[in-house]
Amino acid sequence: MPNMKKYNYYLFDFDGTLFDTIKANQRVFIEAFAYINIPIKAEDVLGYTRVPIPETYEKLGGKEEDVERFGEKIISLVNDQTTVNLTEIYDDTYDTLLDLRLQEATLGIVTSNNVKHVGDILKKFSMNELFFTILVGNQEAPIPKPDAQPINVAIEMLHYQGDRKDIVYIGDAMNDVIAAHNAHIDAILIDRNNEYPDSDDYLRITSLKELLE
Repeated sequence: MPNMKKYNYYLFDFDGTLFDTIKANQRVFIEAFAYINIPIKAEDVLGYTRVPIPETYEKLGGKEEDVERFGEKIISLVNDQTTVNLTEIYDDTYDTLLDLRLQEATLGIVTSNNVKHVGDILKKFSMNELFFTILVGNQEAPIPKPDAQPINVAIEMLHYQGDRKDIVYIGDAMNDVIAAHNAHIDAILIDRNNEYPDSDDYLRITSLKELLE
């Protein structure tokens, strides 16, 4: 692999990119859908987390009259302490982010999760003030990825006016890649389990450490 391009701005997805949230998400999705009488399997949850929740809700036959209470249940489960406790950090996250900050890169998180939950996780791992300049969640950018809005909101929050090719977005799903392209920035797919083929449309890595090579 040639030397990795260096950027001044690194924007990261949250779930499945910086933090291992599969157990937490299994708990949230299974309990939230059970709340509206839709059973789902734990092994299917990863796929559900990689698309917008409304898309999953419709696919699984959620009723219009249940949307509001389903949404409230999701938020309640995501933001409670049990979900925080179930979230783990990947082995390559902390040191990679620290090295990027030491190189004076600006870091941000752009996620479909909510900023309160992200903040709780960052606090859990003593990362709440050290690493990230901006956090963008589903309240700051209500239109989910693959739309460009979340990334565009992040760029606005950074007050960035330069060449967008100096910004990269790193995520674990194709919606992350498409969102980056829609926002006219570079995309890197973190593919820890070799789920995706190599493509000319994005750079694929299997560890965040590769960002430093």
